[in-house]
Amino acid sequence: MRGPRRHGPYVLSGPALPVRANVLTFILAALCAAPLAAAQVSHGSLGDHGYGYDFHNIVPSVPDDRVKVLSSVPPVTTDNGDESCFMPPLTGIRSRTTGVASLKAPGEARKDFRHACTAARHKNLAKAQEELRKSLHEDAQYPAAWVLLGQVLKAQQNPDDARKACSRALEVEPDYLPADLCLADLCAVQQRWEEMLHFANSAVALDPANDPHAYFYAAAAYFALHRLAEAETSALKAAEADKARSEPRTHFLLAQIYEIERKPDAEAVQLQEYLKSATDPQEVAMVKKYLAELAENRK
Repeated sequence: MRGPRRHGPYVLSGPALPVRANVLTFILAALCAAPLAAAQVSHGSLGDHGYGYDFHNIVPSVPDDRVKVLSSVPPVTTDNGDESCFMPPLTGIRSRTTGVASLKAPGEARKDFRHACTAARHKNLAKAQEELRKSLHEDAQYPAAWVLLGQVLKAQQNPDDARKACSRALEVEPDYLPADLCLADLCAVQQRWEEMLHFANSAVALDPANDPHAYFYAAAAYFALHRLAEAETSALKAAEADKARSEPRTHFLLAQIYEIERKPDAEAVQLQEYLKSATDPQEVAMVKKYLAELAENRK
């Protein structure tokens, strides 16, 4: 199943790409929810970990427990602030930037935001958008509401308006890390790699020691721009910062990099790390298949 390795410069398209998956398919499927006409690759691609909110157009379509509607949705709390409401892939952001403007939002705006948060967790996107627009009508300077609105619009397959919403969050609060990450994620939808890199590096500058998502987006942008050494450096920083294992895509990206660099042992290590976060049986089987091919080629 695994074809012979090609020597010479690496490329980002074509059926003989590393790890038997189309690399652009991986990046786009993993980073965004945009439909992929090119996703019909010979062996499919790894699941997108639910970042498409069931708007899957890739093959195979892999569900994920993190975005399934639970039979009993837990109540929304304010223990972790507004950032606890963000949808994947911004879930779990912990940053020194707290959204000062968000803290100043009046009570009515905050109440509507919490209603939107609950609706988003139930995947009732229309209701979430309605509540967010009510919140922003009360306070147009509410950056967390703008970011969540951007994510809801993205999930509704409206990336242009989503980008406007996240850009508005950045205008309101230029140092708001979730806004940079939201824009980096949206740039991936439209394959705007240079802009993606700009927003990712802005996020890195805001929290250089703690946020793995920023380094991951930078690594993915570098990779798409054929800047392999910088991609590897950023991906390794993402893995080092990711104490909570909140960004497993880093390990698959590193596996791609090590395949290109012809480092099968390092590639296998990263696939094993990725496997620790894979829960869907189809995805587990796919990663194990890659690992078996690596072992067979080393004989």
